[in-house]
Amino acid sequence: MYNLQWLKLEIKIFSNRKMQILLKETDGDTYFRVWIQLITIAMECNSEGKLVIGEKTPMTIENFSKIMEKSKKKYKKGE
Repeated sequence: MYNLQWLKLEIKIFSNRKMQILLKETDGDTYFRVWIQLITIAMECNSEGKLVIGEKTPMTIENFSKIMEKSKKKYKKGE
């Protein structure tokens, strides 16, 4: 296991065409934030990128909505 403390992003992330399209969508900024939060949660889990609680229990949409304080409906739309 790694002890990851830094997240490296490309400096041109907002020039990326896919990112520009995402950010222009309804709630695009929210989905961008959720994406970053999911990456950091995976880093905190320190389980080879798996999003788990404890040793092996996978996180659910309900878990994410509680952690990030957003509605479950918002996460289901982003699946």
